Amino acid sequence: MLKPLICALSLAFASSAVVQADTAVTFGDAVNKQQVTAVASILAKPAAYLEQQVTVVGEVTGVCSKQHCWMTLATAENEPRFRIKVRDGEMVFPLSAKGKTAYATGVIKVWPQGEGQPDAYQLVPSAVEIAE
Repeated sequence: MLKPLICALSLAFASSAVVQADTAVTFGDAVNKQQVTAVASILAKPAAYLEQQVTVVGEVTGVCSKQHCWMTLATAENEPRFRIKVRDGEMVFPLSAKGKTAYATGVIKVWPQGEGQPDAYQLVPSAVEIAE
């Protein structure tokens, strides 16, 4: 009598875990996945993308551990860094995003690196989706 009940409960828990694994964590509006721009394309000709709205996709390589207000995306070794940045508290990116794929729609801005350092670039998002 108990064996079928335990099997049924186990199956129910396993099914819910599968459903949850396919969901994504989203912030803000819906991400526009119809026109994705490669981060490498933006970094190759940043002036062409400044102040333009784009959607990027990439592997999350870092997340702000204090305010959870930015994530960096993977770039080639010889390219400047690229991040997704919001005002503190506007969106709160989970530390668990590191290593996952993120889509973000927003406006490209300069990210100053300091005296003597070349500028990097960032996307100020209106929408972010992190694959689970």
